[in-house]
This record gives sequence, C-alpha cells and structure tokens, in this order.
Amino acid sequence: MGIKLRLPERLSIGKILQWDFFSVLLVVLLFFRILVDRSGLGAAVGLALLGGFFLLLLFKLRLPKYLLLYSGLFFLLVGFAALNAVYIHKEPFFTIRGVIRYFSYFAVFIMAYYSKVSFKQIFMLYTLVVLLEGMLAVFQFLFMGMERPSGTFINSNHFSYFLVPYFAILLIVYRLYFFSFLVFLFSAFLGGMGGVISLLLVLFLFMLRYARRWQKISAVLIFPIFLAGTALLMQNRIRELTDVSTITERLAEDQAGGGSSLVWRIVTWKLMYDELVEKDGLYTGMGLEYASLVSPYFLESSIREPHNDYLRVLLEFGLFGLLMFLFALYYALSRMRKASIKYNSKIYFAIYTALAAIFLGMIVGNIIVLNTLWWLLLSVIAILHKEEKEKTEA
Repeated sequence: MGIKLRLPERLSIGKILQWDFFSVLLVVLLFFRILVDRSGLGAAVGLALLGGFFLLLLFKLRLPKYLLLYSGLFFLLVGFAALNAVYIHKEPFFTIRGVIRYFSYFAVFIMAYYSKVSFKQIFMLYTLVVLLEGMLAVFQFLFMGMERPSGTFINSNHFSYFLVPYFAILLIVYRLYFFSFLVFLFSAFLGGMGGVISLLLVLFLFMLRYARRWQKISAVLIFPIFLAGTALLMQNRIRELTDVSTITERLAEDQAGGGSSLVWRIVTWKLMYDELVEKDGLYTGMGLEYASLVSPYFLESSIREPHNDYLRVLLEFGLFGLLMFLFALYYALSRMRKASIKYNSKIYFAIYTALAAIFLGMIVGNIIVLNTLWWLLLSVIAILHKEEKEKTEA
C-alpha cells in the first residue's frame, strides 16, 4: 500500500478569488522574496512590501491600541539603535537598511493579519516553496557540484532554518510522519548542524506533549536511525569537530581563523565582545548594523558576522536591548504555549515548538536577519491569530 501525499486542503479557486489586492500582494511578495534572496534584489521586494503596508494603513485600517503599545516598544528600541549608529558612525544611509528590515517584520505581520489568506492557504504556499527549493537544491548537488546546495537561499544554513516551522506544522498539525522524516533528512543533507539540532528539539517537544507510551518506546527504538542518517549525511561536518580540544589555545592566542565552524565561532565571539567593551559599548551598543558584514562600520575584530543572535543584539543594542530581547522571546513562547493549552490547539503548539527551536538556533546562527524566514513565519502567526480571534468572536 503506497503512501499518498495529502495536502491540507484542496486548492479552492473560489476562495482565492475572494482575495483583495493586499492579499495577492502579500502572497506574491512572500514568494518572490525567497526567489530573489541570492540576487541582491531583496531590498526592492522589501520596499514593495512597505509600500503595500502604507497603502493598507492609508485606505483600509487603523491599528488597535494594544498593538500600538507592543509595537511602540519595538520601534523605540530599533529607533534608539539607529540613532546611536548614526551618532557614532556617521553613516545614516546604510543604517536605514537595518530600520527597513526590522520594520518589514512588523509590516508583513499587519498585512497578513488583515489579509483574506487562510492558514491552510499560507501553508500550501509554504509547501510549494519547500518543494521548489528542494528540487533546485538536489539539482545543484547532482549537476552543479555544490557540496552544500541552498536553492535560491543565500546559503544552506538559511534554508535549514526555513524548514524548521514547516517541519513543526507537518509533524504536529498534519501528522505526516513519513514526510516529516524526509524533511529532517533533507535538512541534514543541506549540512546545517544548527538546523538539524533545531528539528530535534521540535521532535522532542512533540514527543513530550502528544506521544503515547508505545509511541515513545517506538521513538527510542527508531531514534538511532535518525542519528545514523544524520551522521551519514553530515559526516564531513562531524569530522570537523575533532579540533574542539584546541579551543583553549585559540582563545589564549585570539586565533579565530581556520578550524571547525564551532571553534572559530567561539573565538570570534570572544573577540567581538572584547571589542565592544573596549569601545565602551556594552550598555548602549554600537548601533544598528554594527554586526553586519557589509556594513561600512563593521567590527574590526572579525571578517565574519557573529553567528550568534544574542551576541548580535548585545553588539548593536547593548545590554539593555539584550534584556528586552530576551523578555520578548520569553513572552512569545509563553503566549504560544498558553494559547495551545487554552484552545487545545495543535497549530499553536507547532508554532511554539518552532519558535523554541529557532531561539535555540540563534545561539549559533544569524537568524534574526533572515527576512525569508521571518516574513513567512510572522505571516503564519498573524493569520493563525486572526482565525482564532474570529472563532472566539463568532
């Protein structure tokens, strides 16, 4: 008996025809933002999104007061970091790049919330993107000789983290275990160790919440297969970790170059922190885009970005900004977990596990600046919040 791929809902042309201009614009921009990720045209798509947001704000909606309160704190923090960067580095035009990025996260959430796109429709878009990018990555590996293919994403790590929410929804909401397993193996194939660890956290939280006793026993028995498949697909990355014993020596000599990705990350983190303290930026940060590799005022102590979002926030927003950031992460996880319990919702729990996994991945990744991930994930969250609110008001 063959396994059939079951989409969450049949494609209803009638429902799509009910979309207004802003709904169509949202879906088109979400799709094209991923397609142009490596082309350098992401900024143009971002400006188009902001243009659509301001048109929506002008003609169709007024922001609710509770949203203004939360977003006000967000804009206060980003605004301070932007002004701080302009004051310290005297590069206002480049600083705007960071402002546009973070503002686009807010804009895409609002556009998705007021759109006529349903959760099932946005997930179908997610599925289409994963399938297209997956086929392209396989083509790059087989016919272009790319050891770590990435589709149209800038690199394979970005693709790996993009798969995390999709894996969570596929596993927890639709219970498509076989295809979830394929997504896990594909993430390992991409070579992103942080992405694989994030998926393992999603799987672990799922087992704690929903698995029955016999399923947990089965998972313990099957887990070695996961490890064997991961080890086979990531053998080169695992082999690199043999130089972990040199960390102490490298830290003492401030030697960041060469070695495994974990070793140079740890040494680079130390060098970046030391530079921040030396420049008296520990409490207020050194301003927006200070940790961006293409920034004209990028850190002097490294040739790579931090690959640690918590350090990035500390570098750019300072200690106070980092504390606010940590509180925001805790608040988001808390709200999602409580909503999953209150509504007995698998969808909310899937988003909760995805966020927890992404926040874990932030320890070793540059995830906070991934427009491709946050645009789609925030759209999913906004649409989910809208649909739950409509149910309670009905």
